[in-house]
Amino acid sequence: MLHKRVVILLAAMAAMLPCGVKAQPAEVAPYSDEQLYAAYQAGDMGLWKEYIDHACFDSLTPQEQTRRLYYEYGYAAALLDIDKRAARPYIRQFGEHIEALKNNLPQVLVHVYMVAFHTYDLAVYARHIISHSDQIFSHAEQAIEADSTHPLAWGIQANVHFYAPRLMGGNKQQAMQEYERADSLFAARAAEHQRDWTYMAQTVSLVQCYDKLGLTDKALAKAREATARWPKFDYMKQYLQKLEKKNNKI
Repeated sequence: MLHKRVVILLAAMAAMLPCGVKAQPAEVAPYSDEQLYAAYQAGDMGLWKEYIDHACFDSLTPQEQTRRLYYEYGYAAALLDIDKRAARPYIRQFGEHIEALKNNLPQVLVHVYMVAFHTYDLAVYARHIISHSDQIFSHAEQAIEADSTHPLAWGIQANVHFYAPRLMGGNKQQAMQEYERADSLFAARAAEHQRDWTYMAQTVSLVQCYDKLGLTDKALAKAREATARWPKFDYMKQYLQKLEKKNNKI
């Protein structure tokens, strides 16, 4: 998960972008969940950028604001892996929008998003590691306390334990168990997650965790299961090919 970092723009730049990042005219198509889901499977995050940029956040309905936050959550992480400088304004607005919607969202999602925000910000400003780490671990725990049946609560907790250094609480064995818990919760509610990019991202994270721990058979089995479930998910297909080649399973 998929997954990492974040931002504070210069005041002068923020003044130039009062409603969001390079907001486009309102007539630009906002795109449907089906289109954005297909784009994620194909690795086309440019379509997500167009959707996020298409209108001033404050001009949207509360429902559309909530929907856009869900995509900002994934887009900021994806952009961080490509260009940290370009990701900064998106991370800034992600944080602002969490704050704007925190009273209208399920508390579990508020905490999941806050873990993401502080992780993104830490990726950009490593000098803030202590304050961000405290927030990351605190919100991850609060996400599970808020709703222990939500797959994203366990997925975000797993991310924390998977990526954190051991001296700061990282534990890949524990992360594996949490990823598996998230995976089982997603599977139990598969019908509710038919166009949910986070299900795919979390499955990638589980496969990567198995691979990192040297559990080759589990990694291959889960990757094959995922490619069968999402035959158009290019990243998983490519990852499976690498796993098979590395382990002489082709």
